Amino acid sequence: MKRHIIISVLLLFALCAMAQKSFKAPKPVQKASQCMASVLAYRNSVLHANGTAFFTGENGNLVSSASLFAGADSAVIIDAAGIVRPVKSIVGYNEMFDCVKVRVEWDKKIKSLPLSNGAVSAGDELYMLSYGGKKGGAVKPMAIASVDSVYSNAYYTFDVPMEKGSVGLPLLDANGAVVAFMQPAAAMDTVRSYAVGSTLFTSLDATVATFGKGIYPGMAIRTALPLEKENALPCLYMQSMMGDSVSYGTVVNEFISSFPEAYEGYMAKGEYSAVYLRDMSVAEEAWKAAIERADSVSEVHFSRAKTIFSIVQSGDSVSHPLLSYANAFDAVEAAIDNSPQPIYVNYKADMLFACQRYAEAAKCYEFLSSTNLRSPGIFAKASQCYSSVEDYDNAIALLDSAVNCYGDIGKNSSAPYILTRALVKMSAKRYREAVLDYNSYEEIVGGGLNASFYYMREQAEVKGRMFQQALNDIETAIYLDPENPSYYIEKGVLCYRVKMTDEGLRAMEKAKELVPEAPDVYYLLGCLHSQKNSKANARLNLEKALSLGHPGAQAKLDELK
Repeated sequence: MKRHIIISVLLLFALCAMAQKSFKAPKPVQKASQCMASVLAYRNSVLHANGTAFFTGENGNLVSSASLFAGADSAVIIDAAGIVRPVKSIVGYNEMFDCVKVRVEWDKKIKSLPLSNGAVSAGDELYMLSYGGKKGGAVKPMAIASVDSVYSNAYYTFDVPMEKGSVGLPLLDANGAVVAFMQPAAAMDTVRSYAVGSTLFTSLDATVATFGKGIYPGMAIRTALPLEKENALPCLYMQSMMGDSVSYGTVVNEFISSFPEAYEGYMAKGEYSAVYLRDMSVAEEAWKAAIERADSVSEVHFSRAKTIFSIVQSGDSVSHPLLSYANAFDAVEAAIDNSPQPIYVNYKADMLFACQRYAEAAKCYEFLSSTNLRSPGIFAKASQCYSSVEDYDNAIALLDSAVNCYGDIGKNSSAPYILTRALVKMSAKRYREAVLDYNSYEEIVGGGLNASFYYMREQAEVKGRMFQQALNDIETAIYLDPENPSYYIEKGVLCYRVKMTDEGLRAMEKAKELVPEAPDVYYLLGCLHSQKNSKANARLNLEKALSLGHPGAQAKLDELK
């Protein structure tokens, strides 16, 4: 009996071996093995995971299992010919289907699998392809048991157990086109295996939303630029604002490589080389290349102007003949000469203001007030130029224009300019007019103002000899900030001036509690006691002020003799 069992088992093995030997994959499937690759994923330069992938498309793209790249910060691909290529970027990722598309540098030696356009049904046979280097990997026929749809993707079931290492392998039709991608089996399912349709791959293209380093969970390899220039440009600009100089340089080079005739890449390279590398020779060559490719050179000149000016303004100690205000102004003038856009004139005005060339800056801002950049902010900038040279009449007139831009409908938005106008009127010694602006500001804001506001208005009221209003405002300031000794001192000065001696003394006693070693406090106490004809107390406080270094204490003591 035992002998019969052994013979039966041997016969079964022989039949299986004959069946495997008799199976021969279609020629297109056999050739497809050259499109397979091995994946080695690393974390901190240590091998983290390994598996397989396959090339698809003509951009150096490969599809693989996403779990191989989870936690990896770099990876390499080894194709069937043994050529090793670093993974440049993650193109797209789908966690649900454990699928990732990655990209390597494209060259003509790469052989890629096409995606199937034909429909397949239950009962059809597919071919699971594995990696096997130059000799080619094993091919296993797989009969489809059923076809379902999951999130608009075909989902295939096979009545065979999931083999170890098969996750991520492609399933091909007889023409060598990819139909599906092997999926992880459920933990308790030991009799079936599954695959998702290849239409999933087309949804894994890079977009503006997915671009950036580490956008995908657990993947530190940066994501790829989109293949279309109009989608790649926002990514280039976005990377320039992220502050990561290494990644920005990589993206700039990738953009130039992908779109060699696009001026924007060279313009970005000029900015990158100047700002991050301080290599002005490379920057100038890049800007030159951008000008040669640009339909309108104004944008390139403008970028050059902003870059050079920002470096010079930063006070960087790097010395180079091209890093000068003069060179920055030449560049912005070139931009304006080629295309006098208001945005260029506005930047020139800002440059002039930063260089304290206020008269020239004012003319630029006033010019802008008749363009599409006309706004309260433009009038306010022009006003600031005139204030800087103490031409307060023009400064106030321009702030009037800023306020008038809003009219009655936008009255609330005019508040900051009304407050600024009050400050300018203070500088112009038009104190009562300043008080009116402070009142308007308070009315528009509608309460909730802090102690500083009431202190500022009190200053205008005192200088405008509006003493009752000033007393009211300094009291409000004290109420809002009762621990600020400056407000009590200010009240003491004001009370001394209007001969409200007792009120002033109470304010100064509170100030003394807050700042017991302040010479001004004892000086004012001495003055107030003197005003009340309390010479002993006056002398005591003035002597204390003198000991603390008050410059006017001695003269006041001499008056008491």
